[in-house]
Parts: sequence; C-alpha cells; structure tokens
Amino acid sequence: MKPEIESVIFDCGQVITHAQNKDIARTMADILGIPWEEFHGAYTSVRGEYDRGSLDALTYWGMVAAPYGKKVDRELADRLAALDMDSWFSINAEVVDVIIRLKEAGYRLLMLSNMNWEGKERMHGSARVAQGRDWIAAFDEILLSCDLGLIKPEPEIYRICLEKARAEPGRCLFIDDMPGNIAAAQAAGMRTILFREGLPLGTMLAERYGLF
Repeated sequence: MKPEIESVIFDCGQVITHAQNKDIARTMADILGIPWEEFHGAYTSVRGEYDRGSLDALTYWGMVAAPYGKKVDRELADRLAALDMDSWFSINAEVVDVIIRLKEAGYRLLMLSNMNWEGKERMHGSARVAQGRDWIAAFDEILLSCDLGLIKPEPEIYRICLEKARAEPGRCLFIDDMPGNIAAAQAAGMRTILFREGLPLGTMLAERYGLF
C-alpha cells in the first residue's frame, strides 16, 4: 500500500530550474581569470556560507577570486552576481507542470532551497513567471537558507520544514537532486525522490506514491 502523502517539498536549483548554464559559468571564469577546470572548486568553496546569508555578494566573489590574484570591487561583484543568477534561473517547464497539478489536486506545497539573497530576489522577480504561469504562487511556504541562516543538509532546517509542512514526516515527500540532502530528509522521516533531469517526475510521483 502506497503511503498517503499530504505535503510535497521541492528543492529549487536543478529541480525547478535546469542545471547551471555552462556557457555563462565559463564567462564568469574568464572574467575572473580562473582556469575552467578549477572554476567549480573555486565557485563552490564558500558557496554554503553565501547561501546561508553570512556572506554578501562582494565578499563571496572576492573570496572566490582572491587565490587567483583578482580584485573584485562592487561593480564587478554586481556583474558577476547578475551572471550567476542568469546561469541558474532557467525554469523547468515540466516540473512547473507537476507543481501546478499538485496544487490543483490539493496538496500542501513547500520549497526548501539553499539560496542566497541574489537568488531570492531573482526568483521573486523576473523568474517567477514561466510560460505565463506564476509558479511561485503555487507554494504554501517558501523556506530559503538565506532567510533561516541554515543550509541543507543541516538537521535543523528539516525540523523547521516539517513544522511548516503541517504533516507527519512519513506523509511528507521531499524532492531534491543532491544525495546528501535526500539522506538528511530520510533521517528526518520523510519520503523522498532523488531528482534527475530527463526522468519523468510526474510518472514517478504517480507510480511510487500514488499522487495524481
């Protein structure tokens, strides 16, 4: 017998959005003079604290660039932050379809995402309407790391999420693309789906959990 799901919790990056645009990422690497093969490591080195909200964009990009001898002023940090958001906020229309269908079916919907202040601004601004649909409006709660001062997979962020979900952990379904985040959700008692772009999310929700 399939578990009865009441609340569905979505990650944002690489779930609701497509994977990062590598051409834009290469532009950022070129601006900073960072070899492409080293850029991911530099970019992610302090990303957790940027997403937690403990670093602003100027400090974050300065720390990324410092080992390569590049100085980052406010103008350059703003340019890099805009490119960074451009690289992430391409909305996955198939996932938005699923979100809208779940909302219409009466499920409680939450977003739980590691996201910095610039991401929050972009998401609630130019990215919130995709193909004429305000997908943000479908969510009952949006929980972002920069607002909470916590990041996945820290246990406390899942505890807060479960309070907002208003359902027992076993009746909450968490969808994320990172195995570590999935493992933490399972430890908190949630049902989970490890998201992979190209796999039909709606079909998985129906077959595994009887949604729709």
